[in-house]
Order: sequence, then C-alpha cells, then structure tokens
Amino acid sequence: MNPRKLAGKFVVLLALGASAASAQHLSVGIDAGIPLTGGLSNFTSPNSILTQVTHTSSNSNGYLVGPMVEVRLPWNLAIEVDALYRPVNAAISIQVNLPGLAAIQSSTTLSTWEFPVLGKYRFPLPGVAPFIEAGPSFRKTGSGLAWFSDRGFTLGGGVEVKVLNLRIAPEIRYTHWGSDSPPPINASFFAPSSQNQGEFLVGFSF
Repeated sequence: MNPRKLAGKFVVLLALGASAASAQHLSVGIDAGIPLTGGLSNFTSPNSILTQVTHTSSNSNGYLVGPMVEVRLPWNLAIEVDALYRPVNAAISIQVNLPGLAAIQSSTTLSTWEFPVLGKYRFPLPGVAPFIEAGPSFRKTGSGLAWFSDRGFTLGGGVEVKVLNLRIAPEIRYTHWGSDSPPPINASFFAPSSQNQGEFLVGFSF
C-alpha cells in the first residue's frame, strides 16, 4: 500500500467534489475516533499433530483518522466522503502440543484504509443539527490482509454543533462488510475480518 497514492486519489475526490458543488457549500476537515469492535474475528486454526494456532484482535481496537469532504445540497441533504486510516491489531498465540512447552505470544499491526461515501440528512433544529447517514464503504488493505472484503455498507447518526466557523460532529457508525475472499495458499497468517464494525467518530470541519 502506498499512502502517497491514496492521498493523491483523495485529492482527486476533493477536486471532483468542488466541481460538483458549484454554488453549493463545500466543507473540508478531519474525522478521528475509535473502533468499538476489533478488526479481526477470533479464529482458531484446525489442529495439526503438533500445533494449534489462535489469532485474535483482543490487544487493541486501534483508532481511525483521516480527511473528509462534504458537499452541502438543498433540502438539508449532503454527501460526505472520508479517507480513514485504520490500523488493525492482530494478537497471535501458537501452542505447541508437547509437554513442557508454553504458548508463544506475538502481536503485529497491519494497515487498512476505509472510504465511506455517505448521503446525509440534517434535521433543521435551532442550535444543533442532528443527522443520519448511509451509504457504501470501500476498503484498501496491504498484502497482510489481502483476503479482507473490500466493500460494505455503513449506517450512522450523530449531532453537529457550530462553534464560530468550526463544525464539531460526534457520531456513531455501523458498517457491515461483505464476505472475505479465500486467503492466499502461502499465507503465513490468517484470521477472518470482523464483518460487523462499530465506531465512534468526531468530525471537525470548516
């Protein structure tokens, strides 16, 4: 995965959004938050004669952070596109089934990028703006998680408040990812993705 290429693609999205906005309002900013679920499902490999390997993401749920762009449309509608970096923690336990041998523990962190494209509706209330959102999400992973599903669907909701020119929007999102692809035959590490993902985010935009 090349972060520069991903950043370049997001710049193109920004340009397209600005073009589509024309006379409408365009907001840019950053989203940051924490996943409420791990990136990997708990998984135990089939037993062999000597070993049993367990994979889990229990060490840490990590964080999410990245730029966002939003095009405000008529009738309290908007379209938001995010580029969220999310590291996925994988804790690995290898138990050799021989007397006197303890389990071998290790942990590694793998990179993913998530690209939700969300339609939003803001409820016209004085002082605050509750909103709901929904739309497809896309995911890019490195070779270490190449079997992860690359698309899903996201639902969310939150409330936006305005402080001077800064908009602050805490929210909860739920994403259901599609089924994973078969892992590579020579994969040294395998654990299925967590298809149901919850997260808490706070957006800061102008």
